[in-house]
Amino acid sequence: MQVEVWQLVAIVLYGFYINFEKNSTMCGTYQPVTAGFVVGLIMGDVSTGLFIGGTLQLMSLGISNFGGASIPDYQTASVVATFITISTGQDPNVGITIGIPVALLMVQLDVVRNTIGVWLAHKAESYVDKRDYSGIGKMQMLGVVLTCATTGIPILLAVIFGPDLVNGLINNSPEWLLGGLQVAGGILPAVGIALLLKNLPTKTHFPYLLIGFVLTVYMKIPLLGVALIAAAISLIEFKRENEREMLSYSVVGGMDEDE
Repeated sequence: MQVEVWQLVAIVLYGFYINFEKNSTMCGTYQPVTAGFVVGLIMGDVSTGLFIGGTLQLMSLGISNFGGASIPDYQTASVVATFITISTGQDPNVGITIGIPVALLMVQLDVVRNTIGVWLAHKAESYVDKRDYSGIGKMQMLGVVLTCATTGIPILLAVIFGPDLVNGLINNSPEWLLGGLQVAGGILPAVGIALLLKNLPTKTHFPYLLIGFVLTVYMKIPLLGVALIAAAISLIEFKRENEREMLSYSVVGGMDEDE
């Protein structure tokens, strides 16, 4: 498809913003599914953006950078994969296979960012000893710029070189390789769901999982409908649990008074 200049500018600006938002306000616009939706909206293909972003979101669930550890950057991968998939007219499954190596590559860039950040922190401490408050402010702003550039520059390069590079590779790739990419992309959503179930108390809440399976497979209810039913069940269970806790507190309080 023909990509307009405003679309390129909007995606690049969003690329510089997501890492800042991830490390500051944390409103959720940096999540992979949101990133896919935003880029899909900009490119005029929301369904593809949600498919790619949602699949990468499944892979990111249960993963967190505890202790400052660097983890795969699925939100940047969602932006790059959605843009390249839509701009080159490829199957969304191929886009997912493009996004995974991008997420893994971003781990190395995050290590570089943290390394430079340590130097900025030590530099700011030296300014503290000198009571140079303007220098402290400069180090803070440099840290913000570095955070934004960590995702912004890779997305900028992907916007400039990505579509032509991917088109060239696809045009010169054999059919068996492209077919393999599509198969792998189709399997990855199932892998993501399996990883999610592994980290959830599935055995304890297996009846609810079974209900969701029946509603989706046999009754053909859309996922939004299943999600609304799950939300209603969750609210009912939450209310019942609160009532049980209040009852137990009242019983314990009554026993203490009797004693």
